[in-house]
Amino acid sequence: MSIQRFGKWNFRAVDPGSAARARARLEARGAPPEPERAAAVVLLREAPLRVFLLRHAAKEPFGAALPDRAFAGEPTVRAAYVNGGTAREAWEARDENSARPVARYGFPGGRFKPDDPDVAMTGVREVEEETGAMVALQRAWARWVTPEYEPVRFDAWIYVATLAEGFQPRIRVREPEYATWIGPEQAVCQYGAQMSMPEATTLAELSRYSTVGEVFAAAEQRDMSPILPRLSVKGGKAALVLPGEDGYPAAALAGTR
Repeated sequence: MSIQRFGKWNFRAVDPGSAARARARLEARGAPPEPERAAAVVLLREAPLRVFLLRHAAKEPFGAALPDRAFAGEPTVRAAYVNGGTAREAWEARDENSARPVARYGFPGGRFKPDDPDVAMTGVREVEEETGAMVALQRAWARWVTPEYEPVRFDAWIYVATLAEGFQPRIRVREPEYATWIGPEQAVCQYGAQMSMPEATTLAELSRYSTVGEVFAAAEQRDMSPILPRLSVKGGKAALVLPGEDGYPAAALAGTR
């Protein structure tokens, strides 16, 4: 269902200590929080195929965090997964030698709002708010759900889209530091350690295609069943397993004992 590795990046490996702390956090809470709806949009152009990538000093993520310590809620250079109040430190990725947030890379996106007609329009709205551009065509690509052990969870839809004629995206809001058009393969190879697992996986998948038309044709065939990563610990090694894969835990805490 999802790519295991891309270049030097292993999207599934989780630090065993972080896995144990994640399990303890879920056990202490008693039940996982309900996921909120969210959306992110991969803006595409050609030729060759390029995606629009934003760099944020601190960005509310839309999908499951990358594995390693960040996926278990640890403050590291990888994208984390929480926002607001006392939970902020759980998702603001921190340099281990300072309190300065480390930049993260990703796509326009954010939480569903009550006045959004549906989650697809959440993505359209977020593109306009963050880049000033309007979406022309949009297709669903994947749907990721945050693991149960995270303090804040999202049911996040990822879309691929093209821009309306005459629009060029730009940094419109204050918080993004940098924006660029970049090839999917170059993006994940260069910035994969500073992305969420869904974002990095999406870029790795898009690297298989050469044109926007190929991506949209592939989107029509995508399985949009929710992807809920769960922890599995075997032989002292912790890893994320996805639905349909061998060893996928039947419950949130199964396989972490």
